[in-house]
Amino acid sequence: MDYKSIRQTVHMSRSTERPDEIADAEYARRLNGWSTFRSGIILRGYEVFAVNFRELATLSDAIRERENEVTVLWNALPTIARRAYLHDLIGEELESTNSIEGVRSTRQEISRALEVALKYDGHARFSEFARLFLALSDDDPAHYALPETLKDIRVIYDKIIDGELSADDKPDGDLFRIGSVYIDDPSSGRRVHTGIAPESEIKVALTQWLALTRNRDVPPLIRAALCHFAFEYIHPFYDGNGRTGRFLFALQLRQHLSVPTAVSLSPVISDGKDRYYRAFEEAQHPMNRCDASLFVYRMLKFIAQAQKRIVDDLSDKRASLLRAFSQLDLLRSEHSWNDDAANVVALLVQEELFGIAPHSVTRTRLREALGLGRSRVSHALDALTRDGTIDAMGQRPVRYALSNAMRDAILGSESGSSQI
Repeated sequence: MDYKSIRQTVHMSRSTERPDEIADAEYARRLNGWSTFRSGIILRGYEVFAVNFRELATLSDAIRERENEVTVLWNALPTIARRAYLHDLIGEELESTNSIEGVRSTRQEISRALEVALKYDGHARFSEFARLFLALSDDDPAHYALPETLKDIRVIYDKIIDGELSADDKPDGDLFRIGSVYIDDPSSGRRVHTGIAPESEIKVALTQWLALTRNRDVPPLIRAALCHFAFEYIHPFYDGNGRTGRFLFALQLRQHLSVPTAVSLSPVISDGKDRYYRAFEEAQHPMNRCDASLFVYRMLKFIAQAQKRIVDDLSDKRASLLRAFSQLDLLRSEHSWNDDAANVVALLVQEELFGIAPHSVTRTRLREALGLGRSRVSHALDALTRDGTIDAMGQRPVRYALSNAMRDAILGSESGSSQI
């Protein structure tokens, strides 16, 4: 890559000027360049910006083109499969974003959080966080609108860290923190960054951040990545900044990209977190003068990687679903299933291929998904349980899943396929 950060340029310079003078001159030249997108966010005297260098521009176009593939595959899925797959993506997103920050969460806890969140009542660990991600899939854009005020940012933060903070880590200011906070390298323990302080300065910086989220003069993907860098640089809270920043990044992407792309970033970032931390450390280094160009490029690379995983996974799963439906037609005749029973089995097949473990559903979920009354669902479930097609597990609520024998008969070796 030809593009070099300001810090790299200073190190490569043969000038006799002091390093700070070289950096300031390079900063001024880049900030006012014709291909530069300025953020309007001033951090410690320098404005965050990104130069739209060749590889970055090419990558932005590639993401737009690949997004068409994602959308076509997504829209081709049956509604039930789409819902199951979305819940699986959100489950992995929650687990991965927690893992990056060292917050322990199990798939069982995430599954429970999603279940509670879907009911819009009750509470479980991570259920408020799950509701935020579920809102990204809503058909009404008002339900995934960007924050408009500083208080809106705090409301989002409170939902993300609901019940997870110690008393010492709770915000002690009007909306944000009063004291200082530091970012250390997770592998070496070396201090790499100090967040903005005091709270009055945090509010100024986040007010500029809010203005950037609405700035249509900056392309949306670059704008989202610049906002993500700035939020993590500001670090407005004592704890939970990473999870909040990644959700706000997903929220911005959702304004312009598909649901599956927007909720698939944390697993990719988790896999490449060393590259993520290196990109942030380079961009925030004082000698780099808030040149976030290479950080923006890294974040767009993560988006492109997430898209590729989705396209590959959805292509494989859709082929598996078509084969399963073909096999289901044969088994329906063999078992003399009526329409209700066949539809129940078809739903459980989609849950098996696309859903979150343990791939089981309640009677309520079946009634809602199939649009059937209580009596018809009960008759179908009783008949399918008697003939060994499905298994009933647990109590209050009872959950239903394909039996091992039926799973093997319909899906064969594909029944053990992994999630993305």
